[in-house]
Amino acid sequence: MKTGLILEGGAVRGIFTAGVLDRFLDDGVVFPYVIGVSAGGGNAMSYVSGQKGRTCRMINVPRNQSYYGFRQFLGSGKLINLDKMAFEYPYKQFPFDFDTYFNSGIDTEYVCTCLETGKAEYFSENSDCARLLTVTKATCSVPMLCSPVVIDGKHYLDGSIADSIPIEHALEMGCDKLVIILTKPGKAVPPTDYSKFRMVIHRMYKQFPAFEEACMTRVERYKKTIELMERLENEGRLITIRPTLPPISKFEKDSDKIMNSYHDGYSQADARMDEILEYLGTVRTQAV
Repeated sequence: MKTGLILEGGAVRGIFTAGVLDRFLDDGVVFPYVIGVSAGGGNAMSYVSGQKGRTCRMINVPRNQSYYGFRQFLGSGKLINLDKMAFEYPYKQFPFDFDTYFNSGIDTEYVCTCLETGKAEYFSENSDCARLLTVTKATCSVPMLCSPVVIDGKHYLDGSIADSIPIEHALEMGCDKLVIILTKPGKAVPPTDYSKFRMVIHRMYKQFPAFEEACMTRVERYKKTIELMERLENEGRLITIRPTLPPISKFEKDSDKIMNSYHDGYSQADARMDEILEYLGTVRTQAV
């Protein structure tokens, strides 16, 4: 039996996922397959490299070091400076352990949306540092706010546009069971509906009509994914972990709210650890 771990996006809301994963690391909980979407990609990196607390520090960074916000705009001319997050953080402020990541033995993938096709593509990288960081930048690149990222001659943006919660792909990759960490407390909090920005999307991406269509139909696909998730959960093939607190902003700046969400994730994972270990068929080890 192969159990996969799916990490939803949500920008700063990914701090909840960071809390869950840090608790997993305390008990040495390892999945053979991990897939991250958008902010879930950053979480996947730190989890697979075994770096407890790294993602939390990156998200709850002091404002003068942040990769997003008005202060960042004054310095770089970008509201979201993903080059800072993707290429500076791993080498300076928040060093990334590439060696441990590449030698983990964990099959790790990242979801990106291809502008040429409007479809999700799933990237994995096990040796090239620059390519890994480029892929994680692409999965986090928010439409309208970030420029497309070029990989192998094609253009990519946020993976959640085409596949917010890649359940079907994980099953295709041979997973019999799944654990999904969500960043919203319930179905009442829908994903961003890009159809509300139809004219802006058209002006910015008119050379990519398939991507335009993917943006317009995102919410519909998300609803179908939620239906699949609920069916698999009822069949005992899927566990979901989601926030219990009201949702924070995707670009929350209140450090207390951010840390409350982190502790919510850590506490939920702690309370459900026996259930999760039994689901994985793993014997509990002494927490670090």
